[in-house]
Parts: sequence; structure tokens; C-alpha cells
Amino acid sequence: MIASCMDFMREVTPELRFTGGCAPKLGRRMRFAERQNVHGFRERRASYLDTLNCHHTHGPPFHALIRRAPQPSTAKVAISFDQPFQTNNPHNISTTSVPSLARRNEEDDRLIHNLICKGDVYIDMITRSPPTKKIWRQQDLDNGWSVEDEEFDPSENILPALRDLDIPHEEQDVRYLEINQDEQFRGMGNRDYHVADIILSLLANQPPTGGGYSNTYIAAGDRSTIIAQNNHSPKHEAEPGQMIPAFYRWSDVVWLAWTQIARERAGQLHYIIQENITTALTRKVMEIISGGVGPDALDLPWPGRLYDLRSKEGKALLATPHGVGVAFMIADHSDVLGGRKYPAVCIFTARNTVPFLEERWNYYMIWELRDATEGEMDLDQQRTCRDMA
Repeated sequence: MIASCMDFMREVTPELRFTGGCAPKLGRRMRFAERQNVHGFRERRASYLDTLNCHHTHGPPFHALIRRAPQPSTAKVAISFDQPFQTNNPHNISTTSVPSLARRNEEDDRLIHNLICKGDVYIDMITRSPPTKKIWRQQDLDNGWSVEDEEFDPSENILPALRDLDIPHEEQDVRYLEINQDEQFRGMGNRDYHVADIILSLLANQPPTGGGYSNTYIAAGDRSTIIAQNNHSPKHEAEPGQMIPAFYRWSDVVWLAWTQIARERAGQLHYIIQENITTALTRKVMEIISGGVGPDALDLPWPGRLYDLRSKEGKALLATPHGVGVAFMIADHSDVLGGRKYPAVCIFTARNTVPFLEERWNYYMIWELRDATEGEMDLDQQRTCRDMA
């Protein structure tokens, strides 16, 4: 998903260099990209147009709303996505090590506005896009991936959530798998290579990327859960210019493992828990929507806070790297999941208990797959994660 037309055109037509406004020339470049099908342009054009129209729903671009930033205050302030954020400094963060308050406010405004726009597009994908036509099989997992079945040892920070949501975690249906791309493979998933590179990737073994996905799978009826614990995409772990396998996305790899474990119960998946979140963008969004606290300073213990996907906070969270994987998993497999799903998202934090993590706070997300026919939550009433149960 693209935040602006400039970024979009740079991505789909990288050989074109241009500056200034892109609206007058947008139609010509879009037609060029559509004829060439640059980077799968035809498949993305409709979603991009929805993003361009986002300001009609959420108001003008945020730079038109920016005003002089207020003086720092130790008082908590309400967050409104229709006006610039009023970020305070409750944790005595040194202003010499972070941007100025005015600069931070403007950047936060733009960030959240763009994420809300993208969230609208992902919601449309979840509720309208047909299930994927690509079906990954065991032979794709055998092509460069290793699978290790380990014992599940839940962290102390996640146990209250498992207990309150009645998710079983001591039964035989619980399996913890480490799926690593640590073997040679053939084929590739990169889009920016010539035909000769693609042919070569099919004929010769490619070195492993070092990516991998460690997740827990709990097949337990209407409490079926996937817990994402340590996940690093081959695309991000690969060296610059290195080929990656065609089968590499978290949503694809984890879904294949889930269907093999749950089998006929795969459609009963109800929760997706993401623990020990370290991705900077996801953590920043959680901090902004929770009151504008500083980095690694979100004190929001269990039971945390629950957001409907159709709220502005929910849309912003859906557009984070952690939300996008959930969106694709739901959209690609709506037929198996028994119809359209609207995930609600819960966030909470806990003191870091993982020795190798540098952060002071562990950040968590829980996605609940709700039927799209269910009514929208009362957005005026603050809810906690326990309301998922």
C-alpha cells in the first residue's frame, strides 16, 4: 500500500525521475504502468485509487491542519485523529535526543493519517477481495525450509491473557514450531529481476536467507489460537540483491503449518497473538494512540485496551507491519474461515522479562477474528482485552 502518489509512482515506475506535484501526469504514468504491468500494477491499481480518495473520508491532509504546538504538559490528553496530536512529555524525555515537539507532532500526524488511509484499504481487502487462488503445499515448505517441533513454554507475561481468554496452553493440541529458511532452494519471490535471473533461480540452488518463523499453534475449537513469537521474514533477512523463495510470507508459511496441524478445524481460528513486538513502527503507533508517550515507555498492563477495527485507532494498527500479515491471512483464506471476518485488536504491555531484548517494555497485540455481521463496538466506551472473552 502506498501513502502518497509520489511514493506510488516511484515504486511502480522506478525508471522515471520526477519532482513536484504528480496529479497532472498521474493518468499518463498509470496507463504506462498498466500496459507494462510494472510490479503487478493492474492488481494494485484499485487499492491505490482507494488510498488517494482517503482524504474525502478523513479530512484534508494533516499538513493543512498543523498549528503551533502547545507547550509541554504533564497532563494526559485525549487523542483525536481529526486534529494534530498534542504530545506531552510525561517521562522527562530529553529534547536533545529526540526531534522537537512541533516536529514530532507533525510527523506523528502524517504517520497516523497515512496509516488510517492504508487501514481503509486493508479493510476493503478483508471484506471484499476473493480468496487467493494460490495454494501453497508441502512441496513448497520442503523447498529450502526446515521444521523443528519444540516444547511450548509460555512466558509469564502472556499467561494472564491465556487464562482470561480461556485459551488452553497445557494440552496435547498445543504445538510450537520453528520453521526456518536455512537450506538451499530453487525459484524466487523477488519482483525486480530479469527473466534470465528467474530462469537461473529455477535451475540452480540459491543460498538460504536465514529468515524464519517461530509460532505456537493451539487447535482448541472456538478458542483456536496462533501465537507469533519470533518471526523474521526472509525478505528482510536476505542480503541486498539476494534471491528469496517464492514461498516466504509469514501469512502463507504460518497458514500452511496451521492447516496441517488443525486440519478440519483450521476454520475455527479465533485469536492471533503477537508477543514481544520489536518492530519500531508498530511500537511507535501503539505509543501514539495510547496517549503520545515516548519510545519504549508505554505502561499499559493487562488487560490493556481493545479497539474495533473500524475505529481510527484500529485502522492505524491494522496498517502496521504486524497488522498487515493478519489482514492478508484473513483475506486469503476467508473461504476456510467461514466467511468474512472483522478482527478486533487488543494491545497491552509488560515489563521486559526476555534477557536478549534491549527494550524495557514488551509490547503485545491480540487479534480476535469476529464475524463481519457482528455489530460495531461502541467506540465511546473504553474496552479492555477481557471483553474479547
